[in-house]
Amino acid sequence: MNVGHYMTKDVVTVTSDVKLAKAIDIMDRNQFHRLPVVDEGEFVGLITEQLISENSPSHVSSLSIYEMNYLFDKVRVKDIMIKDAVTATPDMLIEAAAVLMSERNITVLPVLNPLKEVIGIITHKDIFKALIDLTGYQEGGTRVVIELSEDKVGIIASISKTLADQHINITHMFVSRPENRVELTIQTDGPNAYQTKQTIENLGYTVVNE
Repeated sequence: MNVGHYMTKDVVTVTSDVKLAKAIDIMDRNQFHRLPVVDEGEFVGLITEQLISENSPSHVSSLSIYEMNYLFDKVRVKDIMIKDAVTATPDMLIEAAAVLMSERNITVLPVLNPLKEVIGIITHKDIFKALIDLTGYQEGGTRVVIELSEDKVGIIASISKTLADQHINITHMFVSRPENRVELTIQTDGPNAYQTKQTIENLGYTVVNE
């Protein structure tokens, strides 16, 4: 699962010489919160709603719409854009992109190819979607959470084989460690939660949620 699977591919961009007023209009009309900046096909920066707000006159609320437009018409994108914006590549793991966003406290990554061309854009909302897909939360079926007394080789194989013998098909599986505990979450495509729970408990494991 990588950035290329979840990025938006049809990206609207602007050049650095575009007037800020036009960039704002593009963002408003398309309900965008940021725009990659491209010159001669190469990524050179990023313009965002927050950046525009931070560079607006402090007394903007006292100005008329005509005065505001006049001020924004004098400023070009290159005057305020982020020139050293953090970017991603399409083959970057989605988890790596999530860590990068978290560490840099950002919500978007332009996606570039080796020629520094913008081929996509991925946002925190795309990361959320990837997490939901990874866990299978919206796919229905039965989910059980198993508390493991220890994490050792063979546990997953044992549980998987036993469920398979009962014709219970696993669609998603992941391990988490909340508060120094070990929990194995299993999701199956069948509606019979009781059968799944009983099958697992018969192996000696504790089902803490179903």
